[in-house]
Amino acid sequence: MSRNNASLLRRFGRLRLLALITAALPLLALPVLGIVWLWQEGNMLYWLGALLLAGASGFALHSLARQREQRLPAQPATTANPHWPTAADSPWQQVDALASRVTIDDYPLSDGTRLWQLGRDTLAHVARCYHPEREQPLLEMTLPHALLIIERASRELRQLVTENIPLSHQLTLGDVTRAKRWKDAVERYETLYRLGHAVVDPAGALLREFRRQVSSRIFGYGSDKVQTWLLQEYVRKVGYYAIELYSGNLLLDENTHATATTDASRKALQQAAEQQARLEEEPLRILVLGRTNAGKSSLINALFGELKTAADVLPDTTTRLQAYRLEQQGFTEALIFDSPGFDSNLMRSSALREAASQADLILLVSPANVADRAGERAQLEQIRHWQKEQPKRRPPPLLLVLSHIDQLRPLKEWQPPYRLDEPDSPKAGSIRDATLAAAEELTIPVEDCVPVCLAVDRRYNVDDALWAAILVRQEDAQRARFLRCVSHHRSAENWRLLWQQIGNSGRLLKPVIDAALKKREH
Repeated sequence: MSRNNASLLRRFGRLRLLALITAALPLLALPVLGIVWLWQEGNMLYWLGALLLAGASGFALHSLARQREQRLPAQPATTANPHWPTAADSPWQQVDALASRVTIDDYPLSDGTRLWQLGRDTLAHVARCYHPEREQPLLEMTLPHALLIIERASRELRQLVTENIPLSHQLTLGDVTRAKRWKDAVERYETLYRLGHAVVDPAGALLREFRRQVSSRIFGYGSDKVQTWLLQEYVRKVGYYAIELYSGNLLLDENTHATATTDASRKALQQAAEQQARLEEEPLRILVLGRTNAGKSSLINALFGELKTAADVLPDTTTRLQAYRLEQQGFTEALIFDSPGFDSNLMRSSALREAASQADLILLVSPANVADRAGERAQLEQIRHWQKEQPKRRPPPLLLVLSHIDQLRPLKEWQPPYRLDEPDSPKAGSIRDATLAAAEELTIPVEDCVPVCLAVDRRYNVDDALWAAILVRQEDAQRARFLRCVSHHRSAENWRLLWQQIGNSGRLLKPVIDAALKKREH
């Protein structure tokens, strides 16, 4: 290396090098003269203040970059399928371990050949788990299935890239490749420049090196993290669908869903439908009550998991009792009734009494962010009074659904899930306090109170806590349904027998009346 430098120096000429240095002396002296001038003019403190301000701004930009990085999923977007058999646990652990080891240095995203090799290695890892006796287990995969794995993985990976990486829909692969080449070329010549600058101006070079390292960490860290995350998701996607294939869950026909009805089940369903037509069972009746805009319609939509009824900020959206058929796995077939707000003129007392007496389960919706629950308390007292008038009936179970918990203080905080037994945040504490206050004011057991958020983009605690509470009380609701049905059938039977008896008595009395009429005529 020293011989090359000496040869280069001889070719260039010592006089030419001396002339170049002499001509550049005024420029090279500027940083030193600038520092001396600042010291003489007494502006050195101002310059140091500006330096500190620039450093603080740099750290602020660094924090902003970290916040943008957090928009990426904190956990892997691709996880194991819970429906896989236990034999898939080991292959998935190997795929996850392989994804954790890959780096962009070994598999740059611009190198298609290396990425193809990485995908092939992932498939080989999975294939070896299922065919350990084969010398080339990867060849046990059919060509259509191999193409299907690539297709499915690429499609889902495209969606992840589009949703999480800024400007991914505008930057072309050519742009990335050209930027990388330009960066490599600049780095080659930049090293010579930095060494020469350090010899001439050590102080200025030190400051520039510090600024360069900080900026490279700020702007390079996020880029490396995004590329590494994308590379890991690529491995997990390919491994996921390879395990889907070997587990028997991957069908070539995309029009056939994995859980579509089988022929045997289709025949069984037809038989069940015929039997159901002969003897239909009474569905559970679930009544949803609450004040106007408490979230009753939103609760019904959340229970169904889809839009079933209008949910609007305008008052009195529901103008009458509306029934919806609810079918949920593990839950008895039910009819759920949406009702107008009891504080409106649309819900008459007689209509409410009829609905409450025919209910097997009552869901009382009350906003958690409203302190005054006098209306709910009066409504509950009235319902309990009506229930006491029916001693032969079992009162239906009642759940208090506290809505709008996202609007509790602090308003801007919303990072569920929240632990209410041991609150670890101000929001969790507010939710727990609101739940305890509502339970005490309405004399409802705390275990019968479920705080939820019903906003579509913030839905929380419905699919787990609320449904779990409903399922726990399903048996009590069925008992209430049994007695309700018995009461209904007994009343219908009484009226049927009464009319039958009247008709029969009329036929029996007809000869007597005819005889009496004839006797009077004579």
